[in-house]
Amino acid sequence: MGLTAAALVAALSVCAGAQIPPPAAPGQSANSASSPLNQPFAFAPSPFDAPSSTAAPAASTAPAPGAPPPAAAAAPAVGYGQPLSITGGPWVFGEALFTSGGKIIGDYAWRDKLRGIKDQLYTAADLAEDLAALKALNAFDRVTPAVYAIANSPVPPQFAAVAVSTTEIRVVFDVALKPVAKPKPTIVTPPVAVSGLILTPTAYRGLGHYNTPGLGLDFNAAYYIGRLYGKNSYSQAPAQTNYLDRIGLWLLEADGKMQIQSETDWRPAMAVGAQGILMFHDAPQPNVNTPTVQTTVSQQAVQELGDAYVVASKEFHKVRTSAGIMEGTIGDLPENLTEFLTPEDLQYYKGAPPGTMSQTRTVPFMNMFYLVKPDYPIGFEIMKFSGAAGSPTLINMKVGRALKLNFDLGLLTFQGGYDLLGLIQFRFNEFPNR
Repeated sequence: MGLTAAALVAALSVCAGAQIPPPAAPGQSANSASSPLNQPFAFAPSPFDAPSSTAAPAASTAPAPGAPPPAAAAAPAVGYGQPLSITGGPWVFGEALFTSGGKIIGDYAWRDKLRGIKDQLYTAADLAEDLAALKALNAFDRVTPAVYAIANSPVPPQFAAVAVSTTEIRVVFDVALKPVAKPKPTIVTPPVAVSGLILTPTAYRGLGHYNTPGLGLDFNAAYYIGRLYGKNSYSQAPAQTNYLDRIGLWLLEADGKMQIQSETDWRPAMAVGAQGILMFHDAPQPNVNTPTVQTTVSQQAVQELGDAYVVASKEFHKVRTSAGIMEGTIGDLPENLTEFLTPEDLQYYKGAPPGTMSQTRTVPFMNMFYLVKPDYPIGFEIMKFSGAAGSPTLINMKVGRALKLNFDLGLLTFQGGYDLLGLIQFRFNEFPNR
């Protein structure tokens, strides 16, 4: 019975968190006042219980007054391993990292400059050469190397007696990248169409990539801004020179053609086609004033012009030359470009019968141009308005870019004078579009 009571006391003592008393001495009763069975029952302490006011105070960790503060323990760089001296070595190379601003970065071109090879010896001299190679890239303002021991990566057995570290190393280069200037965007201008120059067509189609018979379609816009300079020999005119007069003539054109013969070394390309032109003014026109007579260019607000043409083209030493003939109302163009070819002018200055029009239905033409670049043509065209009163000839020159101007030039000659014109023009190739 004594052994049973002692075992029970031990079990209850463990549950109550109390010390297990020694077993009772022989002859001592288990019901005596000193027996644990006669002690009041108590629960084990809970973490929710408030600390007893009688508990011994915890030992203070603060240093005594006047005592030096305890030295902080050195901690390895987080994630890299235990720091090692870069002047030591040799080590066994494990890996190389590049960091900037606390972040790992990388470029295969940088890694290719390093001498370190996985699981091979790596010395301080190798590190110095790697540092020099990285600086030679001229991509960094600063390169700072560091060496760390990689935990749980032992060196190969053959290098255990040579390497100063028992584990492989990680070489970390902390770099400050040089700022890179953003390149300016490059504006790519598409090549120009070689199917026409300004107002006259060629026998080519599209951008000239097709030298085979077939269809072609262009849309063309030309705008005659005004007269830059003009001179005439009319004694009755109030002035024999004119400067900076507004014309404001729009020509919106659709040009369709069929190439019927391709170009070879000895024969030209040939094409037939038709043009439809919508012509209108956007500004009041120049006028001719005399003491007794005032005449003004007074065409319709909108006119529709059209023509059919045949043209032959041949390239000579990269200069494309074309010649042909137009038949249609394109011959009404000259009297819209100058006041000196109006019916009133022809009557009063040249003595022509009333109602004489400077018009024709036959317009021979030729053009020549050279592509300085695929988007940079330079050339000229000549249109002779055969049989028109005043014998006008229009010469348009694609020279604005070469002269550092933002417009091209035109020269209209007629009996008794000439006008130098400013114009802008754009041709859009619809088919074939390459």
